[in-house]
Amino acid sequence: MNHIRTLVVDDEPAARARILRMLERDQDVRVIRECRNGQEAIDTIAKEAVDLVFMDVQMPQANGFEVLGAIRRDPKPFVIFVTAHDRYALKAFDVNAVDYLLKPYDEERFHSSLAKAKEFIEMRNSKDLAGRLIDIVQQHVRAQKDYSDEIVIKEKGRSYRVKYKDVIFVRAESNYLILQLKERHFLLRMTLNMLESEVDPKQFLRIHRSYIVNMPHVRNARYSGNNEFTFTMSNGQHLLSGRSYRDKVSIALSSGTGNP
Repeated sequence: MNHIRTLVVDDEPAARARILRMLERDQDVRVIRECRNGQEAIDTIAKEAVDLVFMDVQMPQANGFEVLGAIRRDPKPFVIFVTAHDRYALKAFDVNAVDYLLKPYDEERFHSSLAKAKEFIEMRNSKDLAGRLIDIVQQHVRAQKDYSDEIVIKEKGRSYRVKYKDVIFVRAESNYLILQLKERHFLLRMTLNMLESEVDPKQFLRIHRSYIVNMPHVRNARYSGNNEFTFTMSNGQHLLSGRSYRDKVSIALSSGTGNP
């Protein structure tokens, strides 16, 4: 990997210094400049090729989101927000930030964010056309697929036709799936991956390795911190999303996927 051209943007000198100290230990990173406010960041990104930006949210002259909105060059640098305020987290994910470091953070958390940014940069730099073509084909196939609106479940010698619209959420349990409805649940011998491929992704969202939720049955979804979201379902149950599903969930929530 070539040196990652990095910008550190924060109006607090101590905050910039701490980030710089941790970046100095990484041979892949080259810090090209420190910026004391949003306008300095905008000017620098307009003139310099920048791969990665560590940036505070609340700053003089232009805040972190305004800096992102002012970037016109392509490709845009990847951004890791660093702030003491967790109320900006969901918005940060909405603008496709790589990560959101909440002060005070430790070195392990910092280097985890940096490692994630490296993966993003490497994927972009590799220009893996084969992988991109596969993604395009898969998206096309999913777009053209006719999704079933019901499933037949056999239980104790009887067959039940279950409408997917009535399923509040699906939970994986051992070798079975539990399809939770308002009044009862059904057991289905199937993997969650198989079911996910059969249901309409505009309606059903995978939020955890063990959960798929039916979005019209979501009554509230809020960011809980630590890359997790809490979903309140129509039957009153609360489901916590998995950390690895953070990006997928935030994109779905910001785009209104499955909203009634």
